Amino acid sequence: MHRGRAMTRRSAGIARLIAASGISWSGDWALTTAASVAVFRETGSTAAVSLLLALAAIPAVILAPLAGAVADRHDRRKIMLSADLASAVVLLALLPALGTGAELPAVYAAVLALGIFATFHRPASEALLPSLAPPAQLSRANSALRLAQRLGFIGGPAAGAWLIDRGGLETVFVVDAVTFFVSSLIIAAIPRVRASATGATESTFRAAAAGFRYARDQRNLRIVIISVGITMLVAPIVNAGTVVFVADELEESESWYGWLLAAQGIGAIAFAAALIVLGPRTRLLPTGFIALVVTGSSVLLLATSASVAPAIVAMVTMGMGVVGLQVAFASYLQREAHDAYRGRIMGLVATVASIGNLVGLAITPLAVLALGVRPAFAVAGAIIILSALPILSMLRNGSASEVAPAADRASSRP
Repeated sequence: MHRGRAMTRRSAGIARLIAASGISWSGDWALTTAASVAVFRETGSTAAVSLLLALAAIPAVILAPLAGAVADRHDRRKIMLSADLASAVVLLALLPALGTGAELPAVYAAVLALGIFATFHRPASEALLPSLAPPAQLSRANSALRLAQRLGFIGGPAAGAWLIDRGGLETVFVVDAVTFFVSSLIIAAIPRVRASATGATESTFRAAAAGFRYARDQRNLRIVIISVGITMLVAPIVNAGTVVFVADELEESESWYGWLLAAQGIGAIAFAAALIVLGPRTRLLPTGFIALVVTGSSVLLLATSASVAPAIVAMVTMGMGVVGLQVAFASYLQREAHDAYRGRIMGLVATVASIGNLVGLAITPLAVLALGVRPAFAVAGAIIILSALPILSMLRNGSASEVAPAADRASSRP
């Protein structure tokens, strides 16, 4: 009886965690989109927009290891709650500066602040999820989380663009603040979960360093994190190069770029829904390996596309592959990592992914200019496929987490 009530409470907690993450994700993207439009209208400079986007990405590079350490040393639910409340407060506090000569600094400050708070929110959220979801249901919960985030990724930018055209930046800030308040109320209703604590007397910096050593010493964790970093390194070649590909190679209107991104989103949503149905039947490492190969192959297909139709097929397949590797690898890392280190592992993943993304953005123009867009896509696809080989070696060696639930083994680690 008591166990049944506890399971019901945890199931409700998972639903609330997923809903709150989706709302927070939507709010982040709504502001980023509206801010990008506002900055470009004010300055007419793509460099100014690039600076804005860098401000959104840099906090994860610098602060994610520390954010992971904080998530392992404090109540993860309270961290998420504080991050959302702080986001709402900052947006409302900066509201008077809009429409004045300080509008641009206010926009940059808002994007930077929300990037910082999101950096603390996400590892806490991803570390809390395995404490609510039974090991057999973890992949299903992660699939639902990715589905909510994908919907936020689609709906957030659309809402931000619509709101800034209808009501201006002030309306965007107010509506965005409301979404963060709503998210905080949902988080407050998540049941408390006792987390493993370690190194409570250490400084946050020492705790972050201990998390790095933990990841370094766990071969399986290390391989998966490196595979994620490699994928994120070459992903910008595809993301940024697709608009050039549409205009120069397919000789179509640039508006087809938006349709191709929509096709990728449809593939991602469809496969996330399929993984929810599959649930416990999903084997994590095989799924991650296949997803990497599918993602790389879809990039190769895009490179060889002679018209819009095969390009759409490639993008749908790419969306499915990307969500597959996100769900499989996030679930695997959450299961493999001891709860006391889980926040730091997820923070380290965010750091590696962000560094890879920023470096990829820097090398993309050089790669496209030196090789041409089709060869650049081909190289990117080949690299993604090659990054799957270490995962294949783990499968051949027989990863313990594919034989017995890793969460059971993780609970016995120091």
